[in-house]
Amino acid sequence: MHAVLEYLAVGVLLIAVLLAASRMIEAPSSTLEAVRGEQLLTVAERVIDKILLTAGYPPDWGSNVDVNRTCKPGESGLCLSDFGLAMQGGAPYIVDPDKVMRLTNLSTLPNPLYLSAENLTCLLGLGECDALGNLVRADYGFRLVMKPMITARVEALEWQSFGQGSAATKFRVQVVNWLGEGLPNANVTGVYMIAMVKGGAAQADEIEGFYNYTGRCVTDALGYCTLDFSSAIAANPPQGGGGSTPASFLVLHISWEGFASVVGYSPVPGGAPVTGYIIGNYVFLSKDYEAGELQYQGKVSGAVIVKDEVVQVVPLYSTLLDLTEVEWCRNQPNDPAWCQRVAGNVLPSRRGAYLIGRIEYLEMLSSHVIVFAKWRGSWTAIAISRIPEVDVSFGPRSAKPANSVTVTRVTQIYNYPYVVQLTVWRWAEGWP
Repeated sequence: MHAVLEYLAVGVLLIAVLLAASRMIEAPSSTLEAVRGEQLLTVAERVIDKILLTAGYPPDWGSNVDVNRTCKPGESGLCLSDFGLAMQGGAPYIVDPDKVMRLTNLSTLPNPLYLSAENLTCLLGLGECDALGNLVRADYGFRLVMKPMITARVEALEWQSFGQGSAATKFRVQVVNWLGEGLPNANVTGVYMIAMVKGGAAQADEIEGFYNYTGRCVTDALGYCTLDFSSAIAANPPQGGGGSTPASFLVLHISWEGFASVVGYSPVPGGAPVTGYIIGNYVFLSKDYEAGELQYQGKVSGAVIVKDEVVQVVPLYSTLLDLTEVEWCRNQPNDPAWCQRVAGNVLPSRRGAYLIGRIEYLEMLSSHVIVFAKWRGSWTAIAISRIPEVDVSFGPRSAKPANSVTVTRVTQIYNYPYVVQLTVWRWAEGWP
């Protein structure tokens, strides 16, 4: 009997010892995970503050098209040696639109001066790079997403013939937040412009007249509303002589719960690539467009500058636009010297893929530029946004790592709220 009790006591003691040992092993492990998580959060916060609170070097690297590559170790001059998106000399958390544009890569038209995720990994110290500035080993993976807090998706619903072409007269608008969710009760004001362009065989093409129309709507529970300009156009139809064609664009001012946004849209039929890049004073369009000289009231006028400070003041829509000249590179021996310089800075794999122009005058606080160019022989208006959506990822976008940290900041671009979100993970810890 005593032997049985002794065996039971020994068994209980062994179990107690094993349980105590397992708890002693788990305690440091859980503490270590907490510490590692805190360290990763520190890295993420350090990196996003570096991105948003410093201007980089050179501080004008966004608008300076001669800065087209990262520096090698010890190198300085016309190369990017330090990365940051802050506006040079600006207040905290105001980002430079030209620097943001260098990170944008539209699916229909690659960025001619694109700064890749590998370049960012080196510049932000998230990996080891060799003497040529090439990434050798990544210590951290990351995903950087930047979007307007409020934007809109626009679809042309109805078209009407004018002269030798057609223009949209009715639009469906969906106002969404940066997560893509529809926003109800958003106030949408649309300014719709139709330019009637007359071609000339012996002289430059000419804008015979601008016609502007204003419409308003309030979004429903899913963020949708309709802007119908049919009645306004019927009351004041665009007039043009023989051979005139319309080139139109829509500018939206959106107000929701005290936040505002401006969105531009080009209703172009026939599948024309209605995207492009404005970097500094230079415009990059698809090479499928043709350069041409366009005049308005005796002056060369190749682009329209949207005056954002006027867009927000309803009674002043008639003064919404500033016309300015665009000087185009035509791949001719008499092209100005800047053409060769800018074209030479385009990424080598993409040279010859763009129609390049220089805008004579560009307002610093203009969020959209409307550029006129020829598409298959007809003039079109291309609305180029300077508040782009950015998604740069060093690692897969479709999944999130098992151990990652995400930090979000709300900044400003052109006085509009702009959301910046950074996700960071240790590359060695892998994926789920």
